[in-house]
Amino acid sequence: MPDESPADPAATDPFWAPVRRRHPDVDIVLLPPEQAGAEHPSTEVTEPVDPAEIEEVFGDLVGILWKVAVGDTVPTEREQRWVQDRVQTTWTHETGGQVDPAIAQGVVRRLVDILEQSGYDVLAPPDGLPRVQAGKPDGLSRAEVLLLVVPEAGRLVLRHRSGAWPVAR
Repeated sequence: MPDESPADPAATDPFWAPVRRRHPDVDIVLLPPEQAGAEHPSTEVTEPVDPAEIEEVFGDLVGILWKVAVGDTVPTEREQRWVQDRVQTTWTHETGGQVDPAIAQGVVRRLVDILEQSGYDVLAPPDGLPRVQAGKPDGLSRAEVLLLVVPEAGRLVLRHRSGAWPVAR
C-alpha cells in the first residue's frame, strides 16, 4: 500500500501551512502525536509524601517567619489548608487599635532580611500599605510569602503558600 502522507506534513497542517508558505527558509519539524501512557523523563513524578508531614513543616516555617518579623506576639487567628496541591498557612493578628507606622515598617524590614537571606525574590514597595511579597522555587513550583500590615486597623497578616507537592491519596 503506498504511503499517502505528504513529504512535508507542515505543508498540509492548518496552522503550519501558512507559516511554511510565508517562511520557506525556516525548517519546521512536526513530531508524531504522543502515545497514551508514554513516559517522559521530564514529567517524572516524585514519590508522594504524607500531607500531615507537609502541613507540619510549613506550619513550623510560618512560626519561624512570624517570630522573626513580629516577635512574641501571638496570632489571634491561624488557618492552614490545602489549595489544590499546595499548603497555604495564614497567621493573623488583630490589635483592636492602630499600629505605629514605625513598628509596621520594622516588621516589614525584619521579614525582608530573613527572606532575602533564605533565597527568596523579595518585593517590599516603599509606598502604600507596609507589605512584603516574596517567592522562590519550592518542590514542583514556587513558594510564596505575603505579609500585609494595616496600621489604621491594627491588623497584620502573614501568609505562606508552599510550592506544589505530590501527596499520598
